Amino acid sequence: MKARWAGPVIVGFAVSIGTVLGACSAPTAGPSPSSEPSLVSASLQPKLRLVTVDAPQDSAMDAGFTGTLSVDANGCVYAHPGGIESDVYTMVWPQGYSAQGDGKAFEVVDADKHPVVRSGSEFELGGGHVNAPRDNWTEKDCIKGSLWLVAPPDFSQVSQPPGG
Repeated sequence: MKARWAGPVIVGFAVSIGTVLGACSAPTAGPSPSSEPSLVSASLQPKLRLVTVDAPQDSAMDAGFTGTLSVDANGCVYAHPGGIESDVYTMVWPQGYSAQGDGKAFEVVDADKHPVVRSGSEFELGGGHVNAPRDNWTEKDCIKGSLWLVAPPDFSQVSQPPGG
């Protein structure tokens, strides 16, 4: 006696396998990648990078710099004096400073993680212009434009003459 159900079961099994394999290779309908935020795209954003002095500073300049911050595609943070986007300065931050946030909204924080400046706002910092990179600077591949050595927060202690 022949089983009458064997044919339909085999056909049903073949259709199921075909459906599963087709689903693996066919694109799914749904929102386009650009219309929905993605954890993957967020993780592909470059880490924000600052040029910093990799040693304590034993002296500082006291000129003033007023400007705004921006970040490039490599995550390098730059400043623009007077908000003029075409004029680029690499700010050389004191040891321990870092940037937190992303390319749209970020802040530079000191070694104790206290905010120093924020993107989107004009700021003023002490320091001075320098002509060439120093050996003890980090992230030198971020250097472009003019160089501004940011004075450390304890500048008044650093800049006083001995015994004064």
